[in-house]
Amino acid sequence: MSKTLSMLFMHRLAPASLADPTTNLAADRRLAERIAGGDEAAFDELVERHFARVAGIAGRFFRQPDAAEEIHQEVFLKAFISIGSYRGEVPLEHWLSRIAVNACYDALRRSRRRPETPIESVADPAADSPGPDAEAGDGASFWRQEQARIAADEMLAMLQPAERLVLTLMVLEDRSAADVADLTGWSVVNVKVRAFRARRKLKAMLAPAEKRVGRKRS
Repeated sequence: MSKTLSMLFMHRLAPASLADPTTNLAADRRLAERIAGGDEAAFDELVERHFARVAGIAGRFFRQPDAAEEIHQEVFLKAFISIGSYRGEVPLEHWLSRIAVNACYDALRRSRRRPETPIESVADPAADSPGPDAEAGDGASFWRQEQARIAADEMLAMLQPAERLVLTLMVLEDRSAADVADLTGWSVVNVKVRAFRARRKLKAMLAPAEKRVGRKRS
């Protein structure tokens, strides 16, 4: 990944590993059995225990509160309906993460549209930077981070849903190709190919900005 591309995404990188394999699977199975038996308190416990993980995944793809909330509701509704299929072979957190990732992917496919922002503008997060008077104090750092976040979101929105899903999980959540394959049900090779294509497209989007920076330094 190029230096400029790394800069755009670094501020959002927050490693999140899969659930600890030492998690008490027996306790997870008992909780799932209680939910399947109609225990509402058990379902409330499931939501309370794993809401942060589901919200974290949804937040990687949807920054609008309403959109993220729809994902939260969809994930836990699907979990409630399909809890009988949980076999306790993996922690409930990982089982819910699979549901969340696939719910996000489905939502991306439903809502995908090409951003109206021109590629040239997206590729240069400094294009709309404030004047010299604003480049002072704590506000300058916040502005640069906000501009980088907006640029990153706009570039990700220009990718195919599968490419965006893979790159978000691998770069922003620091997951391996094997982890992503496990969460999506795709092969490791498929995941790596989609990640490669996504990075190549992002580099192409950033090329004009990198050339401008090179000319300014020369």
